[in-house]
Amino acid sequence: MHQQFSSTTAVSLTADDGSTIPVQLCHVQSNPNGNTNNESSSDGIVVEPCSIVCQNGGGCIGPTTCACTTGWSGDTCTIATCTNNCQNGGTCTAPDTCTCTAGWSGDTSSATSSKTTTATENTTTTATTTTTAATTTTAATTTTAATTTTAATTTTAATTTTTTTTTTTTIISTTTTTTTTTTTTTTTSTTTTVCPQSSQSAWSQTATTIFGSQAGTSGSTLSLLNSPIGMYYDQTNNILIVADYGNQRILKFSINNPPSVATVIAGSNGGGCSLNQFTTTIGVVLDSSGRLYVSDSGCSRVVVFPSGSNSATSGTSLGTVAVAEQISINALTSDIYVAGYSDNAIYKFIGGSGSPVVAAGGNGAGNAVNQLSTPNGVYYDYLYTNALYVADSGNNRVMKFPSGSTSATSGTVVAGNNGSGSGANQLNDPRSIVVDSSGALYVSDGGNSRVTRWLPNATTGITIVGGTSGTASNQLTNAEVIVFDKYGNLLVVDRGNNRIQLFNLTTC
Repeated sequence: MHQQFSSTTAVSLTADDGSTIPVQLCHVQSNPNGNTNNESSSDGIVVEPCSIVCQNGGGCIGPTTCACTTGWSGDTCTIATCTNNCQNGGTCTAPDTCTCTAGWSGDTSSATSSKTTTATENTTTTATTTTTAATTTTAATTTTAATTTTAATTTTAATTTTTTTTTTTTIISTTTTTTTTTTTTTTTSTTTTVCPQSSQSAWSQTATTIFGSQAGTSGSTLSLLNSPIGMYYDQTNNILIVADYGNQRILKFSINNPPSVATVIAGSNGGGCSLNQFTTTIGVVLDSSGRLYVSDSGCSRVVVFPSGSNSATSGTSLGTVAVAEQISINALTSDIYVAGYSDNAIYKFIGGSGSPVVAAGGNGAGNAVNQLSTPNGVYYDYLYTNALYVADSGNNRVMKFPSGSTSATSGTVVAGNNGSGSGANQLNDPRSIVVDSSGALYVSDGGNSRVTRWLPNATTGITIVGGTSGTASNQLTNAEVIVFDKYGNLLVVDRGNNRIQLFNLTTC
């Protein structure tokens, strides 16, 4: 408008009936820079133009001043602003967008990333075409004419006409054309490098619900859970197998692409002790052949199902364990370990069959180092420490027993044993254990709705996730079994909230 009026004082306005009304502008004042020394201009229009170009949607409000849109700043609105500062050398290149340096990712360049990509190209396609044409034509013609005339006077004339035989041979040369075309196909394979866990490892404090209800709702449909307890991680296929306690069934689903519904691989036939039923499903493991082992606390047994089982499959009874709780496997030997809650003992099925033998405890309920009290969790670490760990719930402690232990073997306290409580040196109803490559111990502290880490020989632990009961993404309620996936992410059975939570590894 400033530019138009600076050169034109006579304008026309369109009336409602379509006619034009001439208007003579006697004086228009435009002062973008705020001064008023053009108020008395006899020319009617004096405009002070902008001397800069505003970028990214900014508007000129003065000769050298721009009013910038949200997310931009600077004289010409070319400097991006980020609400959260970019970390680790990252650069703010657009509103709330960080361009990260190598090895970092996330909105603020604060998450580590490590990925190695290998590309292989080696495909050749050859097409050969040969065309051959050979034609021979021969033509031969012979004509002979003879005439004789005789009169009184005898005159003899002989005429002979000879047509020469001509043979014509036409040869079309054979031509061979070879055309070679090379087509290159690119094959890309991606390998994710996993960093080893250490005492400095850390996980996101907010989780992603990968199965069940984010709000904590229970249910019996194949998209919901009801008080889940046990869980087994199949690293080869990146699959979780979950003991859905309240629904008397075992479910399976992929972590790569979490489905809206899971697949039933055992049970779901109502409560009972038939071999296709359960009463209280607690623990689950797979052996190297894909056989499924389930501890059924209510029926005091362990049931084995063949690979590829479903809800219609009947299992076989491995053996009797009074109030069988959690279950673990030594993948190198196929030995199965089961927590006998009411017997205050840990039982071992050697090679996954036969009659169980006592591997720890079995000396009555108590807090001596060769005793247990209502154990819930059991974990055999065949990768790093070659030892048996027990969540001795009644004593609010975790015990470690050497390989080959029996009822006569004394264990070592490796966490807790300071009474029930929420202090750093205490546990409250520990439920599950896992050990990392550094020998650090991770414990699901059910009564405190948290997961704690205990370094080797430590007398106190630190809370790595959870700590308050609730349904928020940073809360747990009665944490049960915990596992790490192949990328170091922590998976937790959040029993009280009827869901499976995944906490991403953020620092190795």
